This record gives sequence, structure tokens and C-alpha cells, in this order.
Amino acid sequence: MGLRIRQVLAAVVIGTTSCVASANDVLLVHYDIVGKSANDLRQELNTKGPTDKDGKRFDGITQWHVAWTFHYAPTTEGCKLTEIRTSVEGTTTLPRWVDGSNASNSLIRKWQDYMAALSLHEDGHYAHGVGAAKEIEALGQSFHVSDNCSTIAKAFNDQASSILERYKAMDATYDNDTNHGQTQGARFP
Repeated sequence: MGLRIRQVLAAVVIGTTSCVASANDVLLVHYDIVGKSANDLRQELNTKGPTDKDGKRFDGITQWHVAWTFHYAPTTEGCKLTEIRTSVEGTTTLPRWVDGSNASNSLIRKWQDYMAALSLHEDGHYAHGVGAAKEIEALGQSFHVSDNCSTIAKAFNDQASSILERYKAMDATYDNDTNHGQTQGARFP
């Protein structure tokens, strides 16, 4: 699934070491589909589903974005990190069946089961973003005093970027392992 990465540059500020990770709720976006049968709905999903960065269409997609800021300060021993803040935001796009009120109970149940499984799968993607933010925040605790502030800033950004790449790879592995959620029940019809 898609991932946007943005780094926020460090500012020199004197303060105390603190870490604050914030995970905002995922923004839920819907695309409307119509249909009176499972085949109609599948056709709509195939035609209207969101696309990833490569143009491949899926029934649902989650994009997450992690940002971080940190502050550092010169000390008598060199330079140290004084504050690390991370945030994660995400958007999940899912289908919404808009004319299902007259459908059979079995089709409605099948759709509800499918949507529950698809939502669960997409939540797994967002969890990777939250995990990356938490790991970047924890990374700051492992940094010790450095000879100079530019060295510590570069090292932190490099390691945080490496963490993001690892979680991006975890997203791809997650899709491979679950066949994009199908092994979790996200298969329709």
C-alpha cells in the first residue's frame, strides 16, 4: 500500500528530553458502489476501487504518513537530543454499497462479513505506521551525547528513515502474506 514520508527538520532548542507520539484516527474515505447481486458488486469494486502508486486497483487501501521533529542542545560534553516528537496520520479508502437496502439477507450478510474483514486488513496497514512512529520516538532515547549537533541530527534522521523503510517493507510483506487480505476473509464474493 502507498506510503508518503516527510521529514521535519530539526531546530536547535534547549529543553528537557521528552517524547510524545501521537496517532491520530485514520481518516475514512468511501467510494460508492451499486449493485443488486454479488457479481454486480464485484464489477463495481473492480471498476471503482482505489489504485496504488503503481496504478493497480484494490477494493480498499490505506496510506499512512509518519513525521518527526526533534530538538537538540549543546552541552559541556557536546550535543544531546532534548525532545523527540512523532506523529502518524492515515487515510483508509473503502467501498460503500449505497443501494443494498433491497438486497437479499444472505447478500447483505456476505457484504457485512467482507467489509469487516477488509477493514481489519486495512487496520493492519495503519498499525505499521503507528509502530514506525513509536519506534522512531524510542530511537531518541538511545542517542547519547555526540561531539557536535550536526552529527547527532544526521544520525537521527538517517536511522529514523531506515525505520520507515523497514515498516514500508513490512506493509508489502503483510500484503503478500495475506494475499491483500484474502486470507483474513477479505474476499468478495
